[in-house]
Amino acid sequence: MKLRQVGAVLAAASIVLAACGDDDDNASSSATAETQAPATTAASSTEAPATTAASSTEAPATTAAESSEASSSSSSSGSASSTQPAGGQMMIEPGTCGMNTGEAATGDPIKLGALATFIPGVDFTWIPKMAAIYFDCVNENGGIYGHPIDYSFDEEDADPATAASLATKLVETDKVVGIVGSTSLIECDVNGQYYVDHNYYPIIAGVAQGCFTNPNFSAVNMGPYYSSLGGAQAAVRAGAKGTIVVASPDIPGFDLINSGVTDFAETQGMKGVSILEAAPIADPAGFAQRLVQEAGDGGAVVLDYTGPAVLPVLEAIEQQGLIDSVIWASSTPPNDPTVAEALSDAWDGKFLINAEFNLLDSGLPDGDHMVALHDAASPDFPVSSFAQMGYLAAKAATEALLRMGDGAEYTPETVNEAFKNLTDVESDMWCKPWYFSSGLPDGNVSNNTDYTVVPGGDVMVKKEDCFEIAALDNNPLDAIRAAEAAM
Repeated sequence: MKLRQVGAVLAAASIVLAACGDDDDNASSSATAETQAPATTAASSTEAPATTAASSTEAPATTAAESSEASSSSSSSGSASSTQPAGGQMMIEPGTCGMNTGEAATGDPIKLGALATFIPGVDFTWIPKMAAIYFDCVNENGGIYGHPIDYSFDEEDADPATAASLATKLVETDKVVGIVGSTSLIECDVNGQYYVDHNYYPIIAGVAQGCFTNPNFSAVNMGPYYSSLGGAQAAVRAGAKGTIVVASPDIPGFDLINSGVTDFAETQGMKGVSILEAAPIADPAGFAQRLVQEAGDGGAVVLDYTGPAVLPVLEAIEQQGLIDSVIWASSTPPNDPTVAEALSDAWDGKFLINAEFNLLDSGLPDGDHMVALHDAASPDFPVSSFAQMGYLAAKAATEALLRMGDGAEYTPETVNEAFKNLTDVESDMWCKPWYFSSGLPDGNVSNNTDYTVVPGGDVMVKKEDCFEIAALDNNPLDAIRAAEAAM
């Protein structure tokens, strides 16, 4: 069966409490920073070994550093040239900005755009803002064979009419040749058919389930359904038995998000319990007790809340001596340095957070490069998983443009064809190479392998290296991985 898509717009809007950043009063943004990237040595990740849904609970066998180092000499050593590389060789060196010439691009610009949700409590503009910083660096380092990237984004307010009008503006008024870094509560559901009709293939950070089922979108992340599922897998590997509880905000659509965890529990011979509790949590102490009671002795709890929403619960768990009562896990949002800093050392190693990307302080080329670009630009948002999404979306788009070759004509037709056909994009932030995934059966979750991190000494540290998110009857990962193998 395919992953059910029920109440798509409401489900998309419900992500507000599970994957949002802080408010921001910035309006439409254009790329402005002028940061030159230092050259670095090559390092990239390799594909994780294929596993079955049952075996996906097993601990991974290699470390991220080992997998990156193993592939660096063979698959990421190329520099930009006028032909598309063979055998998956990257045009972009790890930790650099495109051609990395050190000279500003002055030719005719290549116009790209995006839109991002910005409403009280939800600021997805961090993602296109980080993309803008990366594109600025590309422009200061040769652009695309001398052509600078003219990038901007518009804010939308989670209103379908606004989202639809902004898509029309991007394509028909602004005449962007490609869409990169869009991140919206509703756009994948509202504008999906419009992009199909106009043959646009946006490279995005996905939120609603439509982002992972419409073949005209491809996301650099995996979204909350799969991230919560990854947290449940980590809990089982840690020894959880009996019951897995998944708790999410009480908003329409989160029953669908929670279903990945409850379905997975059944495959493990366990009971799955879905709890929907409004955020912020009115009674953190009482909620903590309820979670422990529902999970029972030896059970697990997977939390699907933002860092600010989950911190009072974690503090209440500690105050009541409940940390060791069950195994605690989470989807991606609490993978935030401020969460690690706020928790006491009693939580060290005991809060299993599914991380869709490598550590922010991985010490690897792309990770260090993103932090350096961010710090040099001094933007109004922090280094975070959202910053990683923006960096990766921009890097993927730049790779696609470079693969078009010197002298290419940059039109909506040619650019979107290049986006659609993009494969073998490597970064040390991902566990394995990313691809656009257009045309795969049932879904397009090309980021389907990730990490587990835990608090440790006021920072997040890696608990588990790359593992596959579980393929279930109600998600398309088996079919996707079969298609990956055929690719």
